[in-house]
Amino acid sequence: MNITYRLFLCCLMGIVMLSCSKESSPAVSHAPDVPILPEVPDDYLSAMETEGLFVHSNEPFDNVTTNEGAQLGRVLFYDPDLSLNGRISCGTCHLPEFSFADGRQFSSGFGDELTHRNTPSLINLQFSNTFFWDMSQSVLEEQVLLPVQNHIEMGIEDLDYLAEKLSAKDYYPNLFNQAFGSSVITQENIGKALAQFVRSINSNQSKFDLARDNDFEDFTAIERAGMQVFARVGCNDCHSVLGHNLVFGEDGGFFPGGDEGSFYGGTGGDAANIGLDLAYADQGMGQGIFKVPSLRNIGMTAPYMHDGRFNTLDEVLDHYQYGVQDHPNLDNRLKSSNREMNTGDREALKSFLMTLQDESFVLQERFSDPFVR
Repeated sequence: MNITYRLFLCCLMGIVMLSCSKESSPAVSHAPDVPILPEVPDDYLSAMETEGLFVHSNEPFDNVTTNEGAQLGRVLFYDPDLSLNGRISCGTCHLPEFSFADGRQFSSGFGDELTHRNTPSLINLQFSNTFFWDMSQSVLEEQVLLPVQNHIEMGIEDLDYLAEKLSAKDYYPNLFNQAFGSSVITQENIGKALAQFVRSINSNQSKFDLARDNDFEDFTAIERAGMQVFARVGCNDCHSVLGHNLVFGEDGGFFPGGDEGSFYGGTGGDAANIGLDLAYADQGMGQGIFKVPSLRNIGMTAPYMHDGRFNTLDEVLDHYQYGVQDHPNLDNRLKSSNREMNTGDREALKSFLMTLQDESFVLQERFSDPFVR
């Protein structure tokens, strides 16, 4: 046997052995590595401070947020093993750089099927009393588990199976013990931890927030003009910046109107048919009525509306100025408001809306993916 032939046989045997090795090796898990966490849990409680605000928190007495609980919630939020095939986490569709939305019209679920509604931002849900575009949920601890069970989004319909799945990971028993005093992983505590983390994702350092205590003296002329337009054309009849409506005095000054919750307290207590269509494929709450979202970080959460049909703020303003459909259930606030705006008004309004931007919190490590290396 010559040397060339022997070399050929050696190469052939190597290829066969490599092929067999690949075929017999177990499937690669989509599960992430151990999360990187600080020795002492980050401070989540400071993000939930409400002192001096006109606010009602939805935090229940049986799930008071702790730093340990929110830290566990952060790990769960970014763990793709909360999906059936280990491909999708909550954080896949709720990204900090998009104010915890995802910048797409519809999100892709664990099996690559698209969701039916646009992914909403998660900020300031501590102050919300309803969840989802159709306002179908009112308890955050229950709401956070529904995407996990959804047949399109994450696909784990049996939450007992999820608890068993997480129990097999070395790091979870200790994290659950730190958060709840027991290393036993239950679906109830999974929901509680996720709710604690989501409840801590709060935005309160926008230019608007920092300026409201000095009567908006820090606002530019165009921002103050935009604030006036916001009130004049009726945006404040439905929309909130961190809660219920803004109320403006005749001199343009701001004051919190109505009851105690009128400024910070109700991001999600309102719904409306805003005349997007005469016939709705998605009925929402019924008759094309959908939740009115907060305008916080609106520059980061495009595309807009429940179906993500508008890509820009100008498209949204075009709708309200020219495109409202006279649906039989059109909200009365749209029937009665004068929404006429010239080019200057629109530019001023957009300038004011940008004062609601708060990008400081999206850069904080306590809200970031702990599995990223």
